[in-house]
Amino acid sequence: MAITKLHFVYNVDATPQALVKDFVHRITDPETYPCKLCDITYGRFVKKPGWQLFLWSLPVKSAFYTRDRFLKAWPQQTGQTFPAVFAEQADGSLRTFIGAGEFVAIPTLEALKQEVHARLALAARPS
Repeated sequence: MAITKLHFVYNVDATPQALVKDFVHRITDPETYPCKLCDITYGRFVKKPGWQLFLWSLPVKSAFYTRDRFLKAWPQQTGQTFPAVFAEQADGSLRTFIGAGEFVAIPTLEALKQEVHARLALAARPS
């Protein structure tokens, strides 16, 4: 089934306290920072320009969520581990595109871009 959108979910909540704690953790103890997706795609303050250009080049739309906002929009995904990327199918259902555990093997922005391209190409192949 065709992928219509990728949903990128960061392993942080959108409360002011959580965002401040997250920011401080990234700076003071990056080795134990729990959101590899944030670490790879963001500099200290903003999204990396190469990431934004890559997203614009994709053949599918992208959406971005903090963990709490994703679970509010997709409550059936409770129990998932984050960060993660989900593929929305043409029928509106979601499937895991890149799971939390897979981010361990994605060390850089370039590696993430390659992984997204490879998985989109695989999903586009006729079955």
